[in-house]
Amino acid sequence: MQLINNFEQLVNGVTLSGTISVFLTMNADLQRLYKYKVHHILAWIGYFAFFMTMYRAYYTSLLPLFGVTSVYFAFNASSFYIIGYYLIPKFLYTRKYSKFFWSVLGLLIVESVGLAIFMYYTFMSTSKEYADKPYMAIFMAFFSIITIAGIMCSIKLVVDKIGLDRSAKLIEQQRIESELQYLKAQVNPHFLFNAINSIYFLIKKDQDQAANTLIRLSDLLRFQLYDCTGEKIAIEKEIEYLRNFVSLEEIRKGNKTKVEFNTAENLQGFELAPFMLIPFLENTFKYVSNFSGTENKIIIKMWCEENVFHAHFFNTTDNLVRTSPGGIGHKNVKRRLELIYPEKHVLNIVERPGTYKVMLSLNVA
Repeated sequence: MQLINNFEQLVNGVTLSGTISVFLTMNADLQRLYKYKVHHILAWIGYFAFFMTMYRAYYTSLLPLFGVTSVYFAFNASSFYIIGYYLIPKFLYTRKYSKFFWSVLGLLIVESVGLAIFMYYTFMSTSKEYADKPYMAIFMAFFSIITIAGIMCSIKLVVDKIGLDRSAKLIEQQRIESELQYLKAQVNPHFLFNAINSIYFLIKKDQDQAANTLIRLSDLLRFQLYDCTGEKIAIEKEIEYLRNFVSLEEIRKGNKTKVEFNTAENLQGFELAPFMLIPFLENTFKYVSNFSGTENKIIIKMWCEENVFHAHFFNTTDNLVRTSPGGIGHKNVKRRLELIYPEKHVLNIVERPGTYKVMLSLNVA
């Protein structure tokens, strides 16, 4: 029953991951057989040593014993390689169970009868076993072939399953890395698009301020180019980047918006994935209210407590303008959180009339 379950798991794995079916083709199996030929040679040497030791008492000399063991080896090995490297990939892995069963049964019968006949007429005069009990020839042949082929094919199935799992994990890891690179690549254009919009509106108001803003933008892009190429970035650098971004936005917003950026003193000594916080910060400035008689406010708070990093982003909103939390930036960062911090993050977004708040917690242990 356990062996059948292993078969099902292996077949199910093939069905769920067609991209790794190369491991289940006869051509790939033959390539692996050549690659691991030393393992097979050692296994068959162990086979010879075991059976020559076990059956030494039945033979008058070593030469006939070696001959009998060699013949058994030929039939057992041929059965194993035909089943393991032809019938299993051709029928079992393709869910053709009936063809697999009858093919294996037919092969075992043919191999057993052939081995029994060969052994009986060749070694009858030198083997007490065959001379005294000729009817045992077929039984011994069938038992030997089904035992050796069964054990070795079971080992092959286990090895195939392990290789399949490793390949699936490798492919999944490569897929995640590719997706992360794609999402990270989208962050820069998204940020640049917003920054250029800010400078565009600022040019109409104050060209000198626009020039200073371009310089700050240049610093931010330089930071992205040289400091954010790795998988993680020090929290100190990330906060510095955020503060520069806030400074750039404050130039555009002027005195109409009150900005509070508070960070705890213990925010040091750990790393975050780069560009994880900037989409939320962008969102606060993009959708902050623009009232003339009421205070427009943005509040950013960051602190670390018991190896959990907390970042809160709050902004007042114009009730006539929806904050659209499902924009490109938010979608990207949500997906990156799922990939980089699976089950290690909590993201809550609370939207109420007149206010919008994002609360992010990351386990940075």
